[in-house]
Amino acid sequence: MRTSHSRYRLPELPIPELFVAPERVKRGSVNAYWVDQLPEGAQREFVDITASDGAFSFGLLHLPPGPRPKAVAVFMHPRENQSRHYLGPYLLRAGYAVWGQTSRALNNDSDMVHEEVVLDTAAGIRMLKERGFEKVVLVGNSGGTSLLSYYQWQASLPPGQRHTRGPHGQPTRFAQEDMPSADFPVALAPHAGEGIIMLNMLDPAVADESNPTAIDPALDMFNPANGYRPFPEPSTYGLEWLAAYRAGQRARARRLDVSARTLIADYEETRRVVDRDDLGSPLARRALMSPYLSIYGTVANPAHTDPTIHPNHRAPGSIFASGHPLRGGYGPHALGRVLTARAWLSTWSGLSARAEWARAAEHIDVPTLVVAPLGDTDAYPEEQREIFSRVPVADKEFVTLDHAHHYLFLLPDAPVDYDPREKAGEIVTKWLAERVSAS
Repeated sequence: MRTSHSRYRLPELPIPELFVAPERVKRGSVNAYWVDQLPEGAQREFVDITASDGAFSFGLLHLPPGPRPKAVAVFMHPRENQSRHYLGPYLLRAGYAVWGQTSRALNNDSDMVHEEVVLDTAAGIRMLKERGFEKVVLVGNSGGTSLLSYYQWQASLPPGQRHTRGPHGQPTRFAQEDMPSADFPVALAPHAGEGIIMLNMLDPAVADESNPTAIDPALDMFNPANGYRPFPEPSTYGLEWLAAYRAGQRARARRLDVSARTLIADYEETRRVVDRDDLGSPLARRALMSPYLSIYGTVANPAHTDPTIHPNHRAPGSIFASGHPLRGGYGPHALGRVLTARAWLSTWSGLSARAEWARAAEHIDVPTLVVAPLGDTDAYPEEQREIFSRVPVADKEFVTLDHAHHYLFLLPDAPVDYDPREKAGEIVTKWLAERVSAS
């Protein structure tokens, strides 16, 4: 049974042993509220969503007890289920409606194209407008910040000025899409973007994508000669080595971009020239083979093991790995393990993807709030503040949460005792109350 204390403090568990503990772990939701946290009298409605291109998604519409509100908070992540987001109960108590939506890529990023997921977002917000909600608050949590900030960027433009094609070359449909813009973006534990976070974690020591165990020792962050110490002891990497490492990450990302674009071009050319009457030919099969990439070494940011890089309150490791970062980079649950070429370019390429908070920030022209937990292993305050500085509005606020994990649990060894989720709820509802009435 969970106590109120255990609900907000991250449990202090033994670190899974590398090569001993299994890499396959049961997956649960760390973003969801408990049902008993909902205010008495709150209502929930399951809503089906159909995007303009026919794709399905769904969500939960929450209404607070009392008068029907005119303002609604929207939670959405490109692949995670945020239909029961932990901040929802706090917003409901403050009188706001809450809409938590999934996407067409729920729990599967293998063919996740942000330009398509944006159509899901647009369909959800159109539904809210049709139901009479006048003010829309976009609450982007983690990778949801990039999705929703990209949506807001495109929605705020005249249709003819929106992106016409994605980084993968396919049409976006944005010019024909009804995209109601939002009124207040809130970024909760935001990182720079899924492509940028992948770029920062991409292991440049992988010398051959077809043989990901072929490692260049000079660029291996797990090589003691480069400053590594047995995890979770802190490692120390030299500045010159780190600069070479970052350059190597960009070089590997460029190679993957070239591979992805080549695969797409080959696929499209094969489909153009194939003889449709000769289905027994290898070319006919090839014309049906969607191009995929298999990518290993995807959790290798030196900041995961060296706490002097982007210093904050974090513990060693990453939210993308259970224990040692290598478990995430080579185990079964890592980001980007198997991807279509178009998913790599649209979502995971830090050089090509556009749906990034870091790219959208300078186009957000409405009041903005950022809430940054300082115990985050993968999003760092100096990066977040730099992106925040480029939001071109005077009405903006940046707030930090001491010793709070990415999922807003309190770190086990924190020298303070408070509930980061409750604090975040207070911050967000107070900020909103100063700008918009719930009803």
